Amino acid sequence: MFFKDKAFTNWGKNIYINPKKISPKNYNELKKIINKKSFIVHGNQRSYGDVALNKDLVVSMKNFNKIKFFDEKKGIIEIESGLLLSDLLPIIIAKGWFPPITPGTKYVSLGGMIANNVHGKNTYKNQIKYYVKEIKLLALNKKIIKCSKERNKKIFYLTIGGFGLTGIILTVTLKLKKIYSPYLNQKVIEFNNYKQFYSISNNKGNHEYSVSWISNFTKEKIQGLNYSSKHSKIKNNNLVFFKNKKIGLINLFISKLIVKNYYFSRIINFIYRNYKKYFYNKLCNIDEIFYPQDYFIDWNKLYERKGFFQIQFIIPKNKFRKILVEISTFFEKEKIFSPFVVVKRYDEKGKYLNFCGSGYSISFDFEINKNFKILKLFFNSLIKNYKLRVNFSKDLVVNKTNASNYSEFKIFKKEILLLNPQKKINSFFSKRLEI
Repeated sequence: MFFKDKAFTNWGKNIYINPKKISPKNYNELKKIINKKSFIVHGNQRSYGDVALNKDLVVSMKNFNKIKFFDEKKGIIEIESGLLLSDLLPIIIAKGWFPPITPGTKYVSLGGMIANNVHGKNTYKNQIKYYVKEIKLLALNKKIIKCSKERNKKIFYLTIGGFGLTGIILTVTLKLKKIYSPYLNQKVIEFNNYKQFYSISNNKGNHEYSVSWISNFTKEKIQGLNYSSKHSKIKNNNLVFFKNKKIGLINLFISKLIVKNYYFSRIINFIYRNYKKYFYNKLCNIDEIFYPQDYFIDWNKLYERKGFFQIQFIIPKNKFRKILVEISTFFEKEKIFSPFVVVKRYDEKGKYLNFCGSGYSISFDFEINKNFKILKLFFNSLIKNYKLRVNFSKDLVVNKTNASNYSEFKIFKKEILLLNPQKKINSFFSKRLEI
């Protein structure tokens, strides 16, 4: 792995490789890939970690970007896996529909969403798997497999959250969510202690989406903002998206200070928290609610050449404060901080390696620097001691031992081998966990 300006990398910009890159134009060209000894399919290079990296061959599905079928009355749609969510949104919103689950960026492929079983800010059924009607999969025997909850059920659940290891996803059929306008009503509530945080985050109320941003946490207190929202009933078809902007020099300078300087980050977090609680209860467009980071299309450049990594895991409710105290103690001792800490109430069941569990999902972003090794050691130890479940679709640091926290890890490995016996489809992730 080495740096090269035109090298292939992930969104975290933490691994650089020079594989052969192919963009098949049709199914015949796609079938020829099956003969290759080693490959992985990727979407739009938005994975934080190593799930879509292969040193030999990466296959882009960007030419498979059509809508095959759309029942505008029932909200049932079949989409080729290479279509980006950003291209799908204007089409379905204009007809009064919205993705039932959406991640934090709209620049992802539909195939990538399925392969990683993405979650969003939903307060109920917060995994894409609940809304998938059917998947068409090109298997390594060159046959097209139709799988669903009723047909080829095992392959269906292996593929959703299977990190692209079961075959090549051709199309996905989704049940969409009915909406009246591209706008949402948002409410922002400040919390300054654990009691307030628990009360706010556990209250599902009448909102549809909820997420909390934590600006500061210690043994005594936890501070931040909770953002809850629901789709507006006001009829309005005036769809407004962010205009794609690149980070300018001033924003780049300020943002890098936030990322790199512990004290400056604390000051900015304080200012931001107090500004948002007074001025952000309003009618918001879809970008403001779901894709705020997309405002700058190149925000990953904040972390320069070495890039960054994110770790996300689920903490049981009864251990949340205890584990946060352990993390804050470590951060204080090592003078480490994360400028972006996001928490969601989570209560999801899943199969295999799906990111699921009951409690609070929490994520941290870190610049890759001299602290990278001790952060890896710390989080692996924390995950092992408390048997925490990690979001592998974003992960870069968790070792194979901690994969055993997933009770069905061995079953997943065994059943993947039935579909991928020679491990032709592989990634840095699958090799790291020896799948």
